[in-house]
Amino acid sequence: MKAWFVGTLLLAAATIAWGEEPLQTVVDDAWQGAQGLHFSGRVTDIRNAPAEDSGRMAAFYRTLRLLFTSGEKSAVTWRVAGNRWTAQADRHGYWELTDNQTPGLPPGWHDIVSEPAASSPAGLLVVDPRNPCGIISDIDDTILATGVLSKGTMLKNSLTVTPEHREAVPGMAQLYQRLVQKNPAPEATAVFYLSGSPRQLTDNVRRFLTVNGFPRGVLQLKEITAENKDTVKDNEAFKLRHIETIFAAYPQIRFYLFGDDGERDPEIYAHMQKQHPAQVIGIWIHHVNPDKTRLTYPGQRDVRELLN
Repeated sequence: MKAWFVGTLLLAAATIAWGEEPLQTVVDDAWQGAQGLHFSGRVTDIRNAPAEDSGRMAAFYRTLRLLFTSGEKSAVTWRVAGNRWTAQADRHGYWELTDNQTPGLPPGWHDIVSEPAASSPAGLLVVDPRNPCGIISDIDDTILATGVLSKGTMLKNSLTVTPEHREAVPGMAQLYQRLVQKNPAPEATAVFYLSGSPRQLTDNVRRFLTVNGFPRGVLQLKEITAENKDTVKDNEAFKLRHIETIFAAYPQIRFYLFGDDGERDPEIYAHMQKQHPAQVIGIWIHHVNPDKTRLTYPGQRDVRELLN
């Protein structure tokens, strides 16, 4: 292992361990659906994501600090358009609240202001009821070229490259923009970006989506703690649970489902289509797995058909 890697790792761990520091809230994007309002986030010590012009060592150091920063048990207050809510973060810093009382906000995105202050801008999505279509999209190797089949490549890309310099899968942002434009109110479309990547990287992924021109959507990443081991089985359960929640929140909307065959997206989407056929417009898969015996599922199509 290279000396700079070891040195930076030790420096990051030492810095994280030092004393009391000011707090921030990594606020997840929120949404309003049939069950009401869904809010969540995480309270941590303040950790700055790597700057756009950071070199690889600086990006590695900053990203590592994000990943290893422990959560803080704290009260959280947040406001949207004059409405106020409070919650208590658990010992890992995570907090969540569902409120079945909706405040009557107009369709579109509404800024969330929090205390402790948000680490990056987040919003509440109110979907326009006239919109019949939505998008649920995986991230890694579906819209973000990650190299998930090679752990070394994946870690190098994730840890040492700033969000603005990560490689987007060609044509996907333009495709999603075309799809949301089919709705009467494109800016209030139900778009969800769902990934098993750790929620500690929320700010980085937001920057990637913005700089590459993807439609604004609710970003949902996975809660990772020392007790919650990151396995493929856990990722499958995580995605199934969240897609079920999205379908229940918008029973009148039919969704385009996008994923890749590097892990379990084809199986997850096949299950959801079987359980909720009326809510699935179609399933499109980015084929990255070189295994020719990889199981395929009827009705799932190659995403390149839409990119041509």
